[in-house]
Amino acid sequence: MKCVVYLDRQHAGKPGKRARDTGAFADLDGDGEITLHEQEALLTPRYLWACELALREMGHTVICISDGSYADRHRRVNAYAGTFPSSTPQIYIAAHLNAGWAGRSGSGYGAIFYDYKSRSGPELASRVARQLRMVAPELNGVKCIEAKPEGWTRNAWSTIQVQQPIALCAEPAFIDCPEHAELLTPSGLAAIGRAIAAGIDAWCNTCEV
Repeated sequence: MKCVVYLDRQHAGKPGKRARDTGAFADLDGDGEITLHEQEALLTPRYLWACELALREMGHTVICISDGSYADRHRRVNAYAGTFPSSTPQIYIAAHLNAGWAGRSGSGYGAIFYDYKSRSGPELASRVARQLRMVAPELNGVKCIEAKPEGWTRNAWSTIQVQQPIALCAEPAFIDCPEHAELLTPSGLAAIGRAIAAGIDAWCNTCEV
């Protein structure tokens, strides 16, 4: 079955005081400076492009989102969703990179968050996580995590408040984990994007609407 997939490049494109937001950052090349190519919202487009290309090659419909407050984006996606037949599966991916690993020992994990209210979210997240594990040995596993409006997952939950589409918040690697450096290169990010697409395609081919 073919799906409609919304790919949202988050952090960038916010209006007002947050217009310069680019998310997390790290000195990826070790030169003592943080440049634009070492910032989250300038890295996620690389995996989103690979994801979009793979999804389109598989025959899925892709709609890219990259501006507005998260609430505005969610309202827009909800409106778009209503223009497709109810029998068409729809998926929303909020694209991020994780942060906060600096100072810890060992390799960080990948994370796929899904809305705690979603019936199909856990299986979709599992399909995506399975593909990420296959292409990213640098990760110490990929966790599928239920996101709720309270507790430590509330920020992830706030990024995926759409209605009809099944929504995931993708945090496939830690931007500040040294062991993940290869995943944040152009080739590594492309592999992440293709893996997300493969997971989506696997779920679409087995889902029941």
